[in-house]
Amino acid sequence: MAVLLPDRELTVYVLDHPWERDAHGVPVPPPPDARPAPRGTWPGAATEQADESWTLRVDPAAWRLREGDVIGDGTRTWTVVSALLRKVPGHSAADYIAVTATLNPPEVP
Repeated sequence: MAVLLPDRELTVYVLDHPWERDAHGVPVPPPPDARPAPRGTWPGAATEQADESWTLRVDPAAWRLREGDVIGDGTRTWTVVSALLRKVPGHSAADYIAVTATLNPPEVP
């Protein structure tokens, strides 16, 4: 078994879930400029993939992450595409959240 060590501190920004629904019952996400409040900061890691997507490993204390939530390391931010809690039976210290994300463009002041 390989152990992947954290290489940065990741702050998790979680949107309000469940989203409000329109008159037809369809979930309506918040406006794109809405900035969710930070949930906390934990050790984690981020790796760019060949297809320019990113995989992040986040501390399980940040669970529950959903599509549209944002993760930042102080320099970059990513939007969560998918998140899966990975548990290692008998070794809870090795548990992590496997996140697939897209890199957000830099914010312009």
